Amino acid sequence: MALSKDDRARLIKSGKLARTALAAAHMGTRMTPHSGEDAAPSEVSLPGDITEYLRGALLVEDAGDGLVQPYRFSEKQLRYLDSVGRGRRARATSGICLALVTTGSEVSFDCHVTAALDPAHPLYSEVMEHLGSLGQAEDGLIDGIDAVVEGGQSHTVAVRDGRIAVRFDNPEHLPLEVRIYLPLIMSVAVGRLVSNGTAVPAPRRGYLLALGDSITQGFVVGCPSLSYPALLSAELGLDLVNQAVCGYVFDQKTLTGIKALRKEPPAAITVAYGTNDWGCEGSGKEIRRDASAYLDRLCKLFPNTPIYVLTPLWRADEADEATLAGIPNGKSLSWVRRAIERACRGHENVTVVDGASILPRSPLMFADGRLHPGSTGAGIVAEALAAAVRNGGGVGVGGRGPQADPVSAPVPGPEVATTADALCAVDAESLSRPGVPGTHCEFDRLVRTVWRLRQEDGCPWDREQTHESLVRYMVEEAYEAAEALRADDASHMAEELGDVLYQVVLNSQVAAEEGAFTIDDVCRAIDEKLVRRHPHVFGGVDAETPEDVARIWDNVKRRERETAGASAREPEVGLLDSVPRAMPALMQCQKISARAAKVGFDWDDVSGVWDKVHEERDEFEREPTGSQARALEFGDLLFSLVNVARMEGIDAEGALAQSNEKFRRRWSRMEDLAREKGCDLDALSTAELNELWDRAKQEESHS
Repeated sequence: MALSKDDRARLIKSGKLARTALAAAHMGTRMTPHSGEDAAPSEVSLPGDITEYLRGALLVEDAGDGLVQPYRFSEKQLRYLDSVGRGRRARATSGICLALVTTGSEVSFDCHVTAALDPAHPLYSEVMEHLGSLGQAEDGLIDGIDAVVEGGQSHTVAVRDGRIAVRFDNPEHLPLEVRIYLPLIMSVAVGRLVSNGTAVPAPRRGYLLALGDSITQGFVVGCPSLSYPALLSAELGLDLVNQAVCGYVFDQKTLTGIKALRKEPPAAITVAYGTNDWGCEGSGKEIRRDASAYLDRLCKLFPNTPIYVLTPLWRADEADEATLAGIPNGKSLSWVRRAIERACRGHENVTVVDGASILPRSPLMFADGRLHPGSTGAGIVAEALAAAVRNGGGVGVGGRGPQADPVSAPVPGPEVATTADALCAVDAESLSRPGVPGTHCEFDRLVRTVWRLRQEDGCPWDREQTHESLVRYMVEEAYEAAEALRADDASHMAEELGDVLYQVVLNSQVAAEEGAFTIDDVCRAIDEKLVRRHPHVFGGVDAETPEDVARIWDNVKRRERETAGASAREPEVGLLDSVPRAMPALMQCQKISARAAKVGFDWDDVSGVWDKVHEERDEFEREPTGSQARALEFGDLLFSLVNVARMEGIDAEGALAQSNEKFRRRWSRMEDLAREKGCDLDALSTAELNELWDRAKQEESHS
């Protein structure tokens, strides 16, 4: 998809560029490695327009000097919000982020503050006073820019004009997702996004639409990635569109002009009534009327989207007498909670979440000491809403966001959100290549067939199988498939590989019924492992020789073991513990000796191994015939011979299999020769058998 300069300028102005250019960003971008595994990559300008990396923006305008100004509202919405005096807050970039997958260790971009903090605002002074000495630090305490890096890294920087740079750890230059959250209550224009590694836009996912007032917008949370909508969307594996406006919640006119959102509805919606009517200036009748009209309109716009309504967090009915006496209409926020609950009745897709039961009435939970949750309180709110969403079911596994790419925007489950982003970026690059494999409907049909076999009216044999009962069949089918591979018989190979696949799908179905995992988890896990262990293909690491690949593979596996051990808090895994004991003894032997050799427990050359073979043979011959000691020494002799194979680069298991096949073939020819003579092999003498053996060998060597 190619856009002319004039077309691009026109689309930026109309706010449609992020939608029209997305497919080109995903389908036409290649991730190429930089030179040198350990060397820092040079600075690379990211492909495409910066709008292709924006998430949560419905409108993007050209701000001049290579910058763009993103908005989370449509033009029609902004006009209305301007008319009611809320345009400044509506233009804040809350929830908007730059999302990319990069192999680098630094991301930078140009930033221009178009609406700064207002120190004269009463709430600003109130928060600064509450923070005490911390209030003397940078503005990041009230508002900032966050960079959240896949794997748990996060960085906050102060909002300022000029170049913003964020550095993070990525020594192996693996593809990592980085999300740069723009300020919550300030407004900025951004441009010239750059990384010191290759990058593509992060895949788009389904999205969470967050509605509400200043609490939802993230007022005074400080770190934009720690507002509860940002935390909740990350937990659910969704992008975020935050349309909260300080002071306005139940005003249905703010829902006018959301055509893009209606065209591709959100996966979930949250509506939070915070403290915008703390002064209770409106009458009880007006509050009930506005709440009912707003929710009616919202449900009409999004009839199939689950909506979660969060009632006020602050327990106003527990306030001191002076506070209660100051409420003009005498309606506490607890009364408001009950009014909202009544307004939600009759809407099948609406769930009420009681805000008063979420946060303790503690100033520590609120950045200003009484009204607006800080980062700790926001985290608790996000956890409560995530629990409500999961209890409601289905969110986080369906839906597409505004401007979503229909080809490469699957919605990952909550537990794998960040990793799935990297996988989707890798897959998007693969999809851009000619000849890439398409969908596999036959695989889905197989999964459904196996599922059907396990149903009550299915196959009695399949229904009674367990993981334990299927072990022998998995081993048998694997050996039969290996035999077909060695025979290089295409039709036999396809049949035997199908039998192995059936065992994989059947075991996955058994696990799914137990709630352990599904076939999708199996596919995703191996996909993740392949991408993770091939940074020389999908990242920025160079590998020119098989030795380079082996070294990279070992480094990644070591980090995986370290991470797994740290997260599980289990004793460190031994060097040989991962070699399966169920593996054939010959294969075990070669793997065990190879592991030991990697840490230096090895001979200098193969001649030393042959000396060991002779030594073990002598020890074997010294033991009494038929004794257990003689059997053990024979095992040591075999172990030494397998080390000869390892040092010669020979697969001992494969070599022995070939010898077995060669013996079978020659023996079969001996049987043919004996039949030609009109006799059986068991009737021949040893000399006659040796003669037939030599003849079979000669025929084979001449063929």
